[in-house]
Amino acid sequence: MPTKTRSQRTTNSTDLGGFLYRGKHRPATFGSPNYTPRHSAGRPTPVYSRITERGINSFKVMVAAVASVLLLVAPVSAPAVASKFRVTSSPSSVVTEGTTERVVIRAKLTRSGTVSTTFYKGSTPVRVLKTTHRAKSHTIYWNLKDSNGGQVKPGSYWYRTNAKAGSAKAWTAKRISVVAAPAPTSQVPPVAGESPAPAPAPEPAPAPAPAPAPAPAPAPSPASSSERWVGYYQSGAPADMSKLDALEAKVGAKAKVVHFYTADSGGFPTSHVRNIASRGSIPLVTLEFWSLESGGLSAVLNGSKDTYLRNFADQAKAYGGEVWLRPFHEMNGNWYPWCGSINGNTSAEFIAAYRHVKTVFAERGATNVKFVWSPNNDSVPNTSANQIDDYWPGSSYVDYVAIDGYNFGTSQSWSSWRSFSSTFGSAYNTVKGLTTRPMFIAETASAEQGGNKASWISSMFSTIPTNYPRIQGVVWFNTNKETDWRLESSSASLNAWKAGVKAGF
Repeated sequence: MPTKTRSQRTTNSTDLGGFLYRGKHRPATFGSPNYTPRHSAGRPTPVYSRITERGINSFKVMVAAVASVLLLVAPVSAPAVASKFRVTSSPSSVVTEGTTERVVIRAKLTRSGTVSTTFYKGSTPVRVLKTTHRAKSHTIYWNLKDSNGGQVKPGSYWYRTNAKAGSAKAWTAKRISVVAAPAPTSQVPPVAGESPAPAPAPEPAPAPAPAPAPAPAPAPSPASSSERWVGYYQSGAPADMSKLDALEAKVGAKAKVVHFYTADSGGFPTSHVRNIASRGSIPLVTLEFWSLESGGLSAVLNGSKDTYLRNFADQAKAYGGEVWLRPFHEMNGNWYPWCGSINGNTSAEFIAAYRHVKTVFAERGATNVKFVWSPNNDSVPNTSANQIDDYWPGSSYVDYVAIDGYNFGTSQSWSSWRSFSSTFGSAYNTVKGLTTRPMFIAETASAEQGGNKASWISSMFSTIPTNYPRIQGVVWFNTNKETDWRLESSSASLNAWKAGVKAGF
């Protein structure tokens, strides 16, 4: 295939330290040892009443009552302070996912800050939810439980979101309704905006009807130090394991997971996964649908890829060993043909396509294939229709969740240094609110330029157990590409990694 250069992504240095995105190149030859992916409103009017003083106390009582009613009925925002700091919010209706229900609120700030949201039933506080990281965009999930863990009853509620950035403060309030959950059905509930499955037609390879979703697994506990693991993407592997063997020898520990990429122009990479499994590691296979450059996700939804998917699933089943499959990764970016904001795609189509691929594998009996859902740490573009949770297909279709994120430092003209917490904090909070499935980092690395790479690695190992306990593993992108991502880029970086692995983080 001809090499394609990446397009440079836009940077916003005021939001979480700047958006930092990878620009990977499409491989020249599928299946070669060097096969790698390309990464490629005006002020609200305050609600108030004025009553001329007439010396009658009853009027004062009436004014207070009217103000309370107006707060419940109309969305309002506090006037901004002199710095014009404002916050707006957009609540969802009650979202039902299997047996889990939640309300999703997205808060937008005019500059980076923290938010605290209090839910009320009448004048009684029901639950308080806070975010600790500073950002211009926050997502708040309310699982419809009160502060004591009890389920709230259907009815009318309202919330107030208080935002703070330094000494500047602002707030907004809106009303929400909680309705009774519908009776459970045997079918998976449709995605918002998704059309019903078409009736079978007498044509070759029709798209199969969705299969009933399997029962979700029990919720996992936060990973312990003995359960956490590391893995690698190593250029050349798994066709040639010599570089990976050398890296493991330097680190003094084996990789639990070995990651590589494969395109949908070929079948299941049996020889590659055997190479990985023979050394006691789990293959993490990122399946890249480059054929969608023409037609987008519609080619998956109309059944055009079904023959390929069935053959791939059959070959994976015949292999028999455990495989982690990661299709349609970084779907909230704008650099892959399956991304939801480009190529005529939508987030609803992405969900339908992801579910369809999972359904095909289930129907073919490829139960040894575990599905990984993996967004990018930042959404590009950062619009209300392109947030991470817009692409969630549901726990019934996902075995593992993962996040990709890189610190480019100053290695690129558009990038700046970004801490581990700035890179992953917001995405972690979003993903953990979606599901209890096991979580790991599928792609990460740091540049040397612009900061201290060794300290970045040490911070990652020390921060995960305390601030991000759901993260069970980290897969390092160990290659020299846009910059020298390798752990061996300096002795200090390699030693920091060795120390973190030895400590078990």
